[in-house]
Amino acid sequence: MAIKTNKFLIISFLTGIIFLFQNVNCVYSFQEKEVPGINWETLNLSNAQRAQLKVLELKWQKTSNIINGQIIYDKNKLKYVLTNPFSTDKEIKELQNRILVNQKKLRYEAMENFLQKRTVLLPLQRQKLHEMISK
Repeated sequence: MAIKTNKFLIISFLTGIIFLFQNVNCVYSFQEKEVPGINWETLNLSNAQRAQLKVLELKWQKTSNIINGQIIYDKNKLKYVLTNPFSTDKEIKELQNRILVNQKKLRYEAMENFLQKRTVLLPLQRQKLHEMISK
């Protein structure tokens, strides 16, 4: 039983890594998924602002890749656990809870990143950002 579990964990982990590498350009992005109308370049950003936003975007990509990787891994493990007649209710509930916690954490980190990006903007740029989001 331990060999099958270890084999499954390795396969699940590798599947998650492959998924992430195949979808590098499709990373869950708050700006794209939750607020589809944001085009940061239309805000007449200075070079310093562009640099700050780029740093924040790279930070977001790293954070979201890590959290998404864990979510994918746990979802694959949950599929396996649900099909295993010897799995306990506790094991299933713990996995489901960990998935929900990480999804909540991902949404929180997305909002934090957006708010940090917003602080880079000048008042007129913030107004234009608000107008883009409101459309």
